[in-house]
Amino acid sequence: MDQKQIINYRQFSWLTASLLTGGGLVSIQQVLLRINSMDAWMSYILPTLYVIALCYIFSQMVRRFPGKNLFEVTKIVFGGVIGTIVNLILLLHLWLILVRDLSSVGMFVGITLLPNTPEEIIILLFSSLLLYYGKTSVEVLARVNDLMFPFFVLLILSSPLMLTNEVDNFLLLPTMAGNIKNFLSSNTLSLGWYGDIFVMGAFLHTLWESKQVHSAMRHGVFLATLLLCIFLVLEVLVLGPNMAGNFLYPNYNLVQQIHITDFLDRMDLIILSIWFPVTACEVILIYLAFITGIASLVKQRDYSSINTPVVLLLVLTTLLSFRSTSEVFSFGNYSSPVIVLSYQPVLFLLLWLFALRHPVKQAIKSPMQDVQKQKDPSQVSETDGKREGAPDGAETSEKSEKQGSKSKGKRNPKSQPNPAPAIFHPFTLRAWQVSSNILLLLCLASICVGLRMSKYHSSVGVACALTYGFCTIVVVLSSYMELFTAKQIRKDQ
Repeated sequence: MDQKQIINYRQFSWLTASLLTGGGLVSIQQVLLRINSMDAWMSYILPTLYVIALCYIFSQMVRRFPGKNLFEVTKIVFGGVIGTIVNLILLLHLWLILVRDLSSVGMFVGITLLPNTPEEIIILLFSSLLLYYGKTSVEVLARVNDLMFPFFVLLILSSPLMLTNEVDNFLLLPTMAGNIKNFLSSNTLSLGWYGDIFVMGAFLHTLWESKQVHSAMRHGVFLATLLLCIFLVLEVLVLGPNMAGNFLYPNYNLVQQIHITDFLDRMDLIILSIWFPVTACEVILIYLAFITGIASLVKQRDYSSINTPVVLLLVLTTLLSFRSTSEVFSFGNYSSPVIVLSYQPVLFLLLWLFALRHPVKQAIKSPMQDVQKQKDPSQVSETDGKREGAPDGAETSEKSEKQGSKSKGKRNPKSQPNPAPAIFHPFTLRAWQVSSNILLLLCLASICVGLRMSKYHSSVGVACALTYGFCTIVVVLSSYMELFTAKQIRKDQ
């Protein structure tokens, strides 16, 4: 296994989005619809704020401890003994997440697709994926996710068009008519699934710039929130809040309503063939973080030797953990928030405060950049010119200047054009970050105003809901520009 694992900022962002959307579509939406009814689409705003705070903490870790992952940083910050105890707590949480997700996926496949296949066989087959990818690295998983995640995003974005003939707009009315108690309850339950974001801390060593980590995670979180909100809104518009809340898997019942023509009345099979690889990438990503943490206990990054016994342990514990689907749902939906809130806020706050004692280190060049420079023929030093037999230093400097001017001329055509409108071209990375934060605060403000005023004026609730939807869409575009600007800054260095 190659211990120098390197992925780019886009792959890191898409892995973050897959982590949040892969498991969040299986079971949690049913409970959100029961609690918050037609306003269930507001259930992700507070978890998003929490995750954005963790993104900042992770970027500070990369800034002060470049080339280190979360498990290695905890040992440096807290010391050997306390750091090991903290890592064991994180590993316990990862193990609970794996047991939860393996059971959820196994029962979903057994109920919807393979009702005659024993659940044990389904879990064993899925565990074979863990066994295979456990011999590789996160680089391989990132490439696989690159193949399927764009189709998954396009599928969800096009689903409103495919369900146009099934939509009933009156099912969303009255908008924002619920109370603050239901709003906080649904957001607390969603926080249990969004708390899985700490998994990305196990791969902080794959990126070499704190700004890239910060922007990539933010974009992945905003994109995942948008996709989950679209699914919840469609479930209410097509199935209604009461019917969708009573379904075991409302998202699966939703895609069954897609009927494009008489010959394409089973679109659910096509959609599942796209959704399942994304969910598999989510579980494999958590598993790679789990074995990375186990290997860090002995100060190693090569986890290939412990891959097989860990998979066997997961299979046994998964099969013995739950006896029915209701137990899996109860644990995943109601125990996850308790687990996250019991230690994560305090732990990461202390980790950030203790990390401030360490100085900010200079940015380390990525090995990928060194390889590219070696392959670039324009990067010729003065010593190389002398070895080739340059007559004097003046001719060598002239050659280097010519080569430098040629290389500069070649870089401009290859540079990616700014996708934003011309009026936004002067925006810096800081400006895009501020705009994203303002849009996120506008989402929260629109919810507060809507919950307060919609009881007296229904039009205010509709206006606030439209504002929330608009800001949720625009913040994804703004965070993408953060990512683009961070990439350009890295290239110019």
